[in-house]
Amino acid sequence: MRIISGLWKGRRINDKIPAGIRPTQDAMRETIFNILNNYINFDNIKCADICAGTGMLGIEALSRGADKTYFIDKNRKAIEYIQNSLTTLKVESNKYKLIQLDAIQFINHYKTIAPTEQLDLIFTDPPYKALLINELLQLTIENSILSSNGIVVAESDIFMQLTTHKYYEILTERQFGISKITILRKL
Repeated sequence: MRIISGLWKGRRINDKIPAGIRPTQDAMRETIFNILNNYINFDNIKCADICAGTGMLGIEALSRGADKTYFIDKNRKAIEYIQNSLTTLKVESNKYKLIQLDAIQFINHYKTIAPTEQLDLIFTDPPYKALLINELLQLTIENSILSSNGIVVAESDIFMQLTTHKYYEILTERQFGISKITILRKL
């Protein structure tokens, strides 16, 4: 896996990916960030990589100038993998926070983790069979963790139907084999 752009452009993360983790492929990540460049300036944003797996979406955001990224995964091996990647890249410890929680717990407790800040960008890539995305979108609204005009990038299988939320505008959807990326903006 390689970092596509920014401070660590071209750097590779070559550690062995722990079993059970499905990384977002380089081509899909490149497409996601090409689309995001039309909607967001990465300088000084705060983001969360929820169900982070390898953490490559959050690492890419840091490489492009994000001020802070929260990496959330309930799998201890995923958190260790992300920590090793961040150490390899020599990322300053104030630029990220690793949190071993499930997605729902993180969103419900975000205000205790960071009481004064909202997120500008959320990546979420839960296990496809978990069907969590609609619940996560609803909880981000209920808990007021996403800033005005904040962006959510949701990866799911192609058959997942997102509930139409009056709080979100779907900016685009793209299909990659059995995967689908939906990019939404908070209204």
